[in-house]
Amino acid sequence: MHLTRWSRWSLWGLIGWLVLLGMGCAHVISEPLRAQAQAEPSVSFAELRANPESYKDRTVILGGEILNTNNLREGTRLEVLQRPLSGSEKPTITDNTGGRFMALCDEYLDPAVYAPGRRITVAGRVLGSYLGKVGEVDYRYPLIACQETHLFPSAIAELQRYTMYPWWYGPPYGAPWYWWGPPDAYWRPYYRSW
Repeated sequence: MHLTRWSRWSLWGLIGWLVLLGMGCAHVISEPLRAQAQAEPSVSFAELRANPESYKDRTVILGGEILNTNNLREGTRLEVLQRPLSGSEKPTITDNTGGRFMALCDEYLDPAVYAPGRRITVAGRVLGSYLGKVGEVDYRYPLIACQETHLFPSAIAELQRYTMYPWWYGPPYGAPWYWWGPPDAYWRPYYRSW
């Protein structure tokens, strides 16, 4: 009987791990667009930045951190600082970058939502290059026509995903050092990441 119970728990544990593994491999860009981007040999950002004109009309998937959002008559132009993508196509938090690129989206994107510092993944066609300035220096950006974008939650939204507990609720529960604090601490929420 003990072996049967252990086997049952092992089975449920294995199922749980498989579910978590499946959730971790989800991609943010749709499968048809991913297949289109991978139909030809994949292009590294360094190659694309060096010669954007030679990659015209190829589909690429790029990601990074939004630096600027400009609304134009023909749509919205996003200036993005490129970051390497993880296996699920989410821009990684790192100082490694290949430079900047511009994404031209047909739709209106609100600059308050597509704000500087937000991470984004863009899939689209290479249009060529865009000449702009970074400070006082001329800069040639690879220009991408958005076909799909995925905006990731802001840092504040990610913090709000944590469970809220009252300020006195923490290990060890009811410890005396939680009882002393500023008067406004009695009404302030305490964020727990577990």
